[in-house]
Amino acid sequence: MTTNHGVGDRWLAGEAVPGVAFALHDAVEVTGGPFDGERGTIALLMGLAPEPSYLVTVRARGDVRVRQSSLRRATPA
Repeated sequence: MTTNHGVGDRWLAGEAVPGVAFALHDAVEVTGGPFDGERGTIALLMGLAPEPSYLVTVRARGDVRVRQSSLRRATPA
C-alpha cells in the first residue's frame, strides 16, 4: 500500500505522481536483482518510500515486487 492516502487511487486513475516514473500497464524490463532481464508490465504501485516500488507481472514468474531503480522502459522486441 502506498504511504500517502489517495496517491495509489490517483495513480490508478492515470494521474502523474511526483517521483513515480511508470504508469499502470507500462512495459518494463527489470535491470537488477533476482529478476534481471525479465520483461513485464506494471500492475500496481506498491509504495513510495524509500523509493517507488511496483508489482510487475512477469510471464515466467507471475507478479513480482520491483523497485523503480531496477526498472527501465522496455524496448520493442
